[in-house]
Amino acid sequence: MRARYVVTSTCIQSGTIRLTLSLRQMLSGRERITCQDEEGEQHDCTVDWVRGVLDGLEPYFAKRRLQVNDVIWLTLDGEVLALEAAAARKVRPRPVARPAEVSPPAEKKVAVPVEAKRPQAEPPETPSKRVRVTPHAGEKKAAGQPAYVRALEALELKHTPADGYDRFRAYLGRREYTLILGRYGEVDAADLLALRRTGQADHAGWVVAEALLEKAASELGGARLLLVSPEALAQLVALKKLFPVGPVELERLLRDGRVDAQAVSRLADEVRRWVGERAAFSAVLLALAEYNRQQVFFAEDVLANLGEGSWDRETVWNVLEALAGPPFLLLEKSGSGEYLLREPVADNLAHLAEYALSLRSRLVAEPA
Repeated sequence: MRARYVVTSTCIQSGTIRLTLSLRQMLSGRERITCQDEEGEQHDCTVDWVRGVLDGLEPYFAKRRLQVNDVIWLTLDGEVLALEAAAARKVRPRPVARPAEVSPPAEKKVAVPVEAKRPQAEPPETPSKRVRVTPHAGEKKAAGQPAYVRALEALELKHTPADGYDRFRAYLGRREYTLILGRYGEVDAADLLALRRTGQADHAGWVVAEALLEKAASELGGARLLLVSPEALAQLVALKKLFPVGPVELERLLRDGRVDAQAVSRLADEVRRWVGERAAFSAVLLALAEYNRQQVFFAEDVLANLGEGSWDRETVWNVLEALAGPPFLLLEKSGSGEYLLREPVADNLAHLAEYALSLRSRLVAEPA
């Protein structure tokens, strides 16, 4: 029997590995097991069923210098559990210092008188020509734009300069919205409110530095004018590198009346949860990779394979439900809460990749 295990930070700190479903089947009925590494060194380990771990692998982790997400293959051969690290890091020996080579003694050179040559006049230096490079119109425009304008354009809003303020338009297919911003201290709040009241803008407000937000809010009194900080917009652009944030997410913040660091921080927490759901999807797929084709299991079995405290049952159940439907069709579920693995995970992902590539080639080939 053979099992694949991904090292975690808890494993390295405690010198243990979790008893996944494969390891539980492999070590069933054992209290102790001899683990043997790649070089034949043996480690006497304890199968702790109460804690759900295989204990006693500190020397092995230290010897192989394993890190988080490294992979260990475990193979049961009789009474010995063979360990094979897929990403083991061996200590490199220090380079042996080579003795310095002794160079042969230099030959003595005898000076021979030579006729003095008349120095030739050097040609006069030609003055270097200066070439004036005119920047591209787009680069010239971007260089002169304020940071908040560049940030909103990066968030896919179209910018149109106006008299004393900036107009931005977001196109969302069947609908769109217009945002008008003026700089705090340069544009009167009454003018911005009038633009919104007359329907020229869906959202209107001041661009205010983060440090001056409270001062600007106190000047507004009860007026419902939007406050936007350039620092918050820069954070939104940075967040876009992690997740496709755009005009829709920005509109949510605009409706709340403030786009500041605190509002963006709340949105970032949501994005982390969305990205975390993708990580849960990957974790469940890796856990299912240990199962054989046509194997039946429950959601609780996957939870045990993932380890205690890794993911909650609802998250794992949602992933299993998604894998049972198109386009994956990896699992078949029954009314009793059982799941059947139709085919190995690697084969399923390969089929899905072929489907995605064929669909992409059609999209590229067909004119928009």
